[in-house]
Parts: sequence; structure tokens; C-alpha cells
Amino acid sequence: MKIKNENNNNNNNATKKPKKVILSRCYRIFLFFILMNMDMTLDISSGIFSSAAKNIKSQLNLTDAKFGSFGTATSIGRIISSFLFFFINDKVNHKYLLTTLIFFHSLFLFCFKFTNNSRILLVLRAFQGLTQTSPSIYFPVWINQFGIKEYKTIQISSIQLFQALGKLIGHFIVLCIGFDNWQNGFIISAGYLFLLNLCCILSNENYFGRTLYAEEKEEKNIIKESNNSLITIFEENEIKDNYSDKNYFQNLYLLFHNPLYILSLICRSIIRGLITCLHYWFSDFLRTIVKCEPITITITYAIICISGPLGGIIANALLKPILVSYESRKASWPLVILQIIASIFAISIGLMKSVFSIATVTIIFLIFNSSVIALIQGILISCVDKSISATGFAFANACTQILTAGPTPMIYGVINDEFKNKYPWLAMCCIMSLNLIAVPLLIHLAILRNRKFDEENKEEKEKEKELIDIQEDNSDIIDNNFDKNN
Repeated sequence: MKIKNENNNNNNNATKKPKKVILSRCYRIFLFFILMNMDMTLDISSGIFSSAAKNIKSQLNLTDAKFGSFGTATSIGRIISSFLFFFINDKVNHKYLLTTLIFFHSLFLFCFKFTNNSRILLVLRAFQGLTQTSPSIYFPVWINQFGIKEYKTIQISSIQLFQALGKLIGHFIVLCIGFDNWQNGFIISAGYLFLLNLCCILSNENYFGRTLYAEEKEEKNIIKESNNSLITIFEENEIKDNYSDKNYFQNLYLLFHNPLYILSLICRSIIRGLITCLHYWFSDFLRTIVKCEPITITITYAIICISGPLGGIIANALLKPILVSYESRKASWPLVILQIIASIFAISIGLMKSVFSIATVTIIFLIFNSSVIALIQGILISCVDKSISATGFAFANACTQILTAGPTPMIYGVINDEFKNKYPWLAMCCIMSLNLIAVPLLIHLAILRNRKFDEENKEEKEKEKELIDIQEDNSDIIDNNFDKNN
């Protein structure tokens, strides 16, 4: 009898329904803006470095190459962080991971005020990159898990805009406090980041839970509280991660044997990474080529930061009837054409001589570049099995930092040190011309994708033919049996 009761208890535990958790939609929207403000604030330091480049180089006695190494140091930290995040992502509490990293990032920003030793500051920038990337990777993950279903696409699309606003705010902070007081900008961003982090610390842990997911038809789980605010019922399920039973290195082995993924990864690294270099050196380029005043540089950069991402969103909407989706065959060759146009305008940035022409060409480049990035990232994620897509995306982020985003700011500085007196435009032209490398790779990618679609269509037709043959055979058997019975 005792054994029977134990078996009944085991059966009850096995069939036990998952725990239901009620989360307020209003508070989830509030947290969305908190996290987006975090993402924006994390990019303020990049805007400060870009805006105060001349004063930083003067105060710290840096050459252009050494100044560019600060961007490389940040990328080294980001590379390490990209790998670490997916090793520990499903092993630690997301709330504690996020708040701990943001706390230390604020601390490293705060330390910038108390030393002018370039080596110490270089190490601090590396640690800032180390503590910045994991939160930046987590933000879209949080949106996918806790965002408002009908607005998730808009919420994820807004990430790029908030990041651009962060760089822009960095410019305005330096303009307001004075270019010689650029270190105070790090104190301001650190203080604001600490307040944002406090909101997350005080929030209920369920809003960051690793195992909480709304049902697919979220609208059926939306009910009203007593104060008429909307809430959503979440269920605690097994972790719905993107990993297979294989370990991390076995997944990487599978990725390396996927030619579509490798081509997509290299193209994304080129296209995405060169944008980092452009933002890092753009203010210095305006100052060197056009001899702009600080206020003109800030206004120009503001227009570019806003117009580029917004133009990209509009362009994607207008091109949707042509491209349909990055998962479709139609996206292959238009992607090549878009990259050719983007490359032409990218190289043209270095050849322009006035503020208006530089701003116009840069905005057009960023619009086409945004469209290309959206397509190539979609292809990169969709061309691999869903079980290893997270590993693939993490590795792609790391490769972007290794191949382009990390070394190109320093390479730009080396070229500038050598040739800026005679050819001040040469560094920009050389770096942005690297966009052309992606064109033949995208052509090869288009050929392989179309070949894969042809093979899949052929397999589907063969399966349909086999199914028809089986149905015909079964029909003949039935007819024969019927004739025999008669």
C-alpha cells in the first residue's frame, strides 16, 4: 500500500502543472524603457571619445594610433564577454548577472575621472567592454521573452536607435561641460547608469526569470487587475534555450562546416564592424577635413545619428515588397545590389570636402547599410539549425570585434599618423573601401543560397511525387480487392 501511494505521488509530480506567474504589462513596458536607457547610456562613453578626440589626444599625449587603440581595447573586452555570456547564460540568474555587470561598468566609468595615465585608462576601457557586451546581448533576449507580443518587432528595432542616441548624448555632454572636462562626462553617465540599475535591483525577480514564458497566444492570457491595468499570465517551463545536447565546441564545429553561415559571418563582420570605426573617427574627420567648429560637429553628428537608423527602418519597410523576407530566395541578389550602393557611398565619405556633402553621403550610406545589416543578420541566424543559432550569433559578435570593429580604429589611426599632413582623407577612404570586400562574398552567398533553395524544391517535388505514387498504388490495391470480392 505504501509503494502504491509513492507511485501515485510520483505520477502527481510528473503531471504537476507548471507554476503560473502574473506579470504586469505596464511594468514590463516600464522595464523595457529602463533597459533601453541602459543600452543608450552604455554607448555614451563612445560618443564622449569621438567628440573630445582632439582634447583627449592632447591631454594624454597620444598619437592617432594610440588613440585608436582605446577602441581596440574595448573590442578585446567585448570579445571575451561575447564568449562568456553564452557559457554562463543558462547557469546564472539573469537579474543578478545584469545588475552585477552594470554596477561594475558604472564603477569603471567612474574611475576615468581620477587618472590621466593612458595605460590605466586603456585597461579601464577593456574592462568597460567586458562589462558592456553581455548586457547588450541580453536586452534583445529580454524583449523576446518579456516584450509586448504585438510590439516586439518595434521594440527590437528600437535598439539601434537608442544606441545611436547614446553616442549623440555623449557629444552633447562634452559640448555642455567643455571639451577639456571630458572626464566629467564619464561621471555623469556612471551616475545615471547607477540609478537605472537600482530600478532593476528593486524589481521583482520574475521579470527577469530564465524559465518564465508567455504562451504563444498571449492575448488569451491577458486579464485586467482591479485598477484596470493589463497583466499577462506567464508559465514556468523548462528552459527554452537554443542549444542542442552537444557542447559549445561541437556546435562551433557544426557552424564551421556550414558555408552559408561562414559567408554570412564574414560579411556581417565587415559591414557591421566598419560602422564602429566610422562612429569612432567621424568627429575627428570633420575637424581635420572641413575644420569644423565643435558646435557644427555636434549638430552634424546628431543629424546623422538620427537620420541613419530611421532611414534604415523606412527603407526596410519600402523594400519589403521586393525583398519579402530574409528567409526568402528573393533577398539574395537585392542584398548584393544594396551592398554595392552602400560601398560606393561609404568610399565617397572620404572624398567630400564640405559639411553638407559629407553629412548627405554618410546618411545615404547608413540607410543602405542598415538595410544590408538587417538582411545579413537574418540570413546568418536562419541558415543554421535553431538548436545552435544562439551559439552562432554569439560567435558572430565575437568575430565582428576580432576582424573589424577591434583593429580598424587603430589601423585608421596608423594611416592618419603617416599621411594626414598630405592626404587627410586617405584613412577614411582606405577603411570604408573595405566594404567592397563583402560584395564578392555576397555574390557567392547568393549563388549558394539559390542552389540550396533549388535542392530543397527538388526534394519537395520528389517527396510529393512519391506520395502521389503511394496513393495511386494504394488506390490500385483497393480497386483490385474490390474486383476480387465482386
